[in-house]
Amino acid sequence: MRPPARRAALDVLVAQLAPRTHDVEANVREACRLVDEHPEADLAVFGELYLQSYALRGIEPIDVHPAGGPVGGPVDGPVGGHAADGPLGALSDCARRHGTALVVGAAILETAGAPRMANAALCIDEEGDLAATYRKVHLFGAERRLFSPGDEYVVVTLAGVAVGLLVCYDLDFPEAARTVAAAGAELLVTVSANMDPYASDHALYARARAVENRIPHVYVNAVGQEGRLRFCGGSTVADMAGRAVAELPGYEPAVRLVTVPLRPDPGDPRPDYLAERRPEVRARVVCATSRT
Repeated sequence: MRPPARRAALDVLVAQLAPRTHDVEANVREACRLVDEHPEADLAVFGELYLQSYALRGIEPIDVHPAGGPVGGPVDGPVGGHAADGPLGALSDCARRHGTALVVGAAILETAGAPRMANAALCIDEEGDLAATYRKVHLFGAERRLFSPGDEYVVVTLAGVAVGLLVCYDLDFPEAARTVAAAGAELLVTVSANMDPYASDHALYARARAVENRIPHVYVNAVGQEGRLRFCGGSTVADMAGRAVAELPGYEPAVRLVTVPLRPDPGDPRPDYLAERRPEVRARVVCATSRT
């Protein structure tokens, strides 16, 4: 059995928003305003590509690398250099001011001299440091023409909790959540810009990924419309039994502070599926012989 979580619960600000198209400054201001209004939050979560919005045509990445650092290289660690003077610096100040960790979706600069970028979840800890950057592993549709896919999953400590990160389409692959859970994640966080006609898919997966890994899940989706894309909201917080602790409405902005339990209900009879799995067992393929 896994050891119990280091803390019993986490107060999470779930921000289901329609960001302003390509207006990073306005979207940062709104994020900071919401955190200022909810200083009791341990963690605040914003949707996929929140800083720029999910309008892929003409999207401009932000540079999160410290001055003089290798563009396209690691960015984990304290916010520094020119990045601290831009949107990342404002978010860092906001996090530090309230002791609130942030997970924010953004397009980030990936490679110097090339029009490539990453669809990322930026993880700013409660001290205002850029603790980790997770790059979306499973790119969806037109994203493949713009973004470089990530090549690793990330578990990072935020507000004293080991958080496993996913971005939208990652959620459709059970092995993505299973990988971060097996690596020690105590909480799964998915930032999303899920759209019609896939609302029912993510409504199912948000709860399934929690129960099958026995860790709570904070799923934060976008709302609004970009061109022909209509984002369906329905952000959900599920406990480790897959029960909805909070469900936000579909298709309209909503912000809610949710207390997320990090330890199992002592009366819940469900086994620890993650602990009882047998990953060493392999499939044997039996080919039927044709008969004439």
